[in-house]
Amino acid sequence: MPSRPAWKSVSRARPADGPAPVAFRAPRSPRTDGALVEVLELTWRPFGREHPVLNEVTLRVEPGERILLVGPSGSGKSTLLRALAGVLTTTQSGDLAGSVAVDGRDTHESGSAVGLLVQDPADAMVARHVGRDVAFGPENLGLPRERIWAEVRAALAAVEFPYGLEHPVDGVSGGEAQRLALAGVLALGPRLVLLDEPTSMLDRSAAAAVREAIWSAGRESGATMVLVEHHVDPWLDEVDAVIILDAGGRICANGTVVETLHENAAFLAEQGIWAPGIPAPVPRELAAALCTPADPGGPTGSVMITADSVSVVRGPRAGLASTGREGRPATRQALSHVDASVRSGEVLAVIGASGAGKSTLTALLAGLELPSSGEVNASREFAAGAGPCPARWSTTDLARRVGWVPQQAELAVVARTVLDDVLSTSRALGLDEQASVRRADGLIEALGLSTLRDADPHELSGGELRRLALAGAIAHGPSVLVLDEPTVGQDRLTWAAVAGLIVSAKAAGVAVVVATHDPLLIGLADRLIHLDDGRVTQATATAPGASGALAGAGAAAAVDAASAAGGRRPPPRWPGLAARCGPLSLLGSSLLLIIGAMAITDIRAALGGVALELLLAPLVLGWLRPSMRLLPGLLAVASVGFSSWLLSVGQDPLVGVTAGLRVAFFVLPGVLLAGFADPFAIGDHLAQRLRLPARPVVAAVAALERFEGLGGQWDQLRRIRRVRGLDPGASPAARGRQAAALTFALLVQALQQAGRMAVAMEARGFAAAGASGVRRTWAEPAPWLPADSALLALGLVVAATPTLLQAIWP
Repeated sequence: MPSRPAWKSVSRARPADGPAPVAFRAPRSPRTDGALVEVLELTWRPFGREHPVLNEVTLRVEPGERILLVGPSGSGKSTLLRALAGVLTTTQSGDLAGSVAVDGRDTHESGSAVGLLVQDPADAMVARHVGRDVAFGPENLGLPRERIWAEVRAALAAVEFPYGLEHPVDGVSGGEAQRLALAGVLALGPRLVLLDEPTSMLDRSAAAAVREAIWSAGRESGATMVLVEHHVDPWLDEVDAVIILDAGGRICANGTVVETLHENAAFLAEQGIWAPGIPAPVPRELAAALCTPADPGGPTGSVMITADSVSVVRGPRAGLASTGREGRPATRQALSHVDASVRSGEVLAVIGASGAGKSTLTALLAGLELPSSGEVNASREFAAGAGPCPARWSTTDLARRVGWVPQQAELAVVARTVLDDVLSTSRALGLDEQASVRRADGLIEALGLSTLRDADPHELSGGELRRLALAGAIAHGPSVLVLDEPTVGQDRLTWAAVAGLIVSAKAAGVAVVVATHDPLLIGLADRLIHLDDGRVTQATATAPGASGALAGAGAAAAVDAASAAGGRRPPPRWPGLAARCGPLSLLGSSLLLIIGAMAITDIRAALGGVALELLLAPLVLGWLRPSMRLLPGLLAVASVGFSSWLLSVGQDPLVGVTAGLRVAFFVLPGVLLAGFADPFAIGDHLAQRLRLPARPVVAAVAALERFEGLGGQWDQLRRIRRVRGLDPGASPAARGRQAAALTFALLVQALQQAGRMAVAMEARGFAAAGASGVRRTWAEPAPWLPADSALLALGLVVAATPTLLQAIWP
C-alpha cells in the first residue's frame, strides 16, 4: 500500500474535551434542530475477529451538518452507523471501548434522537400495511393516537410516497420500499438521521427520487445526517463534509468535499474509494485457467439457451392471514412474452427499473424455474443428452453446466468456511480435489478474500458475501454464468476484480448473463435486454468498449412499474362474519371447538357437529375457494383416522371415522378462522384488552409477520442447493438429509434476518418502549364488536352440539 500523502485538510475529528474543530465552510443555511454527535476513541472488535472493525475512531459532527461517510468494502462504515444509533451490541458481542454521545447523552439512552435507515428496507418492515408500518416508531415513543397519525401522514408526504395508508407493504417497488423505510425513520422526529447505502440496489430514476426525498426531508427537519455510500458523486452537492475510513477501520481523512476527495483523488482511488473526477476502474483480468469451462458446449458465439415468448405469473403466497382479509397483493404478471438468447463468449446484460422482471428472467435462463407459458430450451450441444429444458435437468446436469449468483448473496452460503463453500460444487460433482483446490484458491485470491479463506462465511460483509458467491458459482467450470446484481456493495478495487472475472469468463468462452443497474458493468456487455414491467422494450447489441455511462442510459429511462403489484382482489359477495371480527373472538371460537371435540365419543355426535359446521360455513367464512392451507389439517385427519382404525379392536371402520371427524371438528375450522387474524390486530388486542406487556407482544407480532416469508426463503435455498449440485437424489434417506440441511440453512437465515430486523426495530424506538418511563401506545384501537359476540355465541353452540346430540340419543 502506498504511503499516505500529506492531507491538505485539517482534521475535524477531536476528543470531546479538545479544542474546537476548524470550520471548513458554513452550512448552506442555519440548521439548529440537528443533534451534536461526539465520538471518542471508539474501538469495536467482534468476538471471533482477530482485528478490530473500528479502531480508535474520534469525530465530532455539529448540529445540522450533513456528513458523507466513505471507505473501502469492509472498512466498518455500517458498523459505525450502528454505533451512532446505539444498536451496535443488539445482536453482536465483542470488545467495545470508547464512547458515543448524541447531544451529550449515551446513544443507548437517546431515545427518539436517532433514526437509522438500514441497508435493506425489507429488514425495517414490521407491519402489513403502509400506515401501520410507519406508525411503529411513534407508537414506541408513546405518542397519543391522534398525533401518531399526524406524524405518519407528514412523514409519507415528506418522502412523496405515492400510495395511501392501507396499501400493502409487499406491493411496492424497490424505490418505493426505500421511501417507505425513510418515512418510518422520519416519523420518529429524529435529530440525527443515519442512512446506510439507501440507493445501492436502485435504478437511476428510483435512486434520484430517493435522494431528493432524503434532502427534502433534511431541509424540512434540519436534522443532522450521516450517510454511507460507495458511489459518492450524486451526493456531493448537498453534503457539508466527508469522513473517510481506511481498511483498518480508522479515520484517515475528515474535511470538506474539495479537501478530502478532489485534492486527494488519486490516493483514494488506490484505496478503492469511488472518488469523483478520476477514470473508471479497469477490469482486472484473471488467469484463463480460473474461468475456463469444463465443457464449453459449443464454439464462441453459439446459442446455449433460448427463451421463447416466456411469461411468468406470480400469485400471492398463502400465509397465516391470507384467507379473508383484504390488502394482499393480487396475481401479477412478472414477465410477459419475453424472448432471449444466451450465447457462449458473450455478456448479456438484463437491465430495467426496480421490479421490471430482471431477476425472474435470469432465474428462467439459469434453469431454476419453469415459465407459466412459453419455453426455455438448451441447444443440443450444450444439453448433451440431459434434455432440452434446463429446469427439468437433474441437479448434477444443471450444476455441471450453470453457475448462479442470487441477488441475496447470503442465501448462497452452503459450507462452514470460505474455502469449503467455494469447493462445494466441485466436490459434489466428483472433480479432482487437488485441481479444484488450486482453482478455488486462485479465485479466492483474485476476489480479495485471501485473509478470509478459513473464516465462517456468515461473518462476511455484504460485499464479501457477493464475491464469495461469485467464486462458488464459477469454481467448478460451468459454461453458463448467471449473475444477479454482482457489483452491489463493491469498492473500486473489488469492482475491478468482479468485472475482471466476468470479462475473463467471457474470453474463456463462458456465456455470461448479468442483471444489473451498474452503468459501468452494462458498458462491458455485448448485448442488452431492457425490461419494463415484465416486457422487453429494447434488445440491442453494444459496441465493444462502449462507455458505461452511455450504455446505462437505457436503464435510466426505465419506469419503475412494480407499483402495479399492489392491486387488490375484488371483494367477495359476502366476506363472512369472521372477516368482521377481532382476533380474540377468532381464537376464542377455535378454543371452544377444541373443548367441544373432547365430548365426541360416537359417530352420530361427530357427524352432527361437522354437519352443523358445514351448514354455518358460508355465514361465518363467506364464499371461499378451497385453500391449500387446509392440506396439513386434512392429512392430520386422515392420519388420525387411519391409525385409530388400525389399532381398534377388530379394526372397526366406525372407530377410525369417528376419530378422524373428531379432529376435523376443531382443526379445519381453526385453520380457516386463524387466517382472518391479522398479526398486528392480535398484538393490539392482546396488549390493549388483555393488558399483556407491550414489548414481547410486539416482538411476537413482528415474528409472525416474518414467518410468512419463510416459504419463499425455503424455495430460494432449495434452488441454490440444486444449482450447486447438492440435491441428493430421490431416495427417502437422501431426501431426509436434504430436508435436514435445508432446515438448518433456513434456521441460520431466519436467525440472521431476525438479528437485522432487531437492529431496525431498535433503531425505530423499540428500546424506548418501557424504558425511562415511556409507555408504548397503539395506533389502532382494539374494539369488541357485536360481530365478536355473535361469533363466540355460534362457537359455543357448535361446540355444545356433540354433547347435546349424545344426551338426546344416548
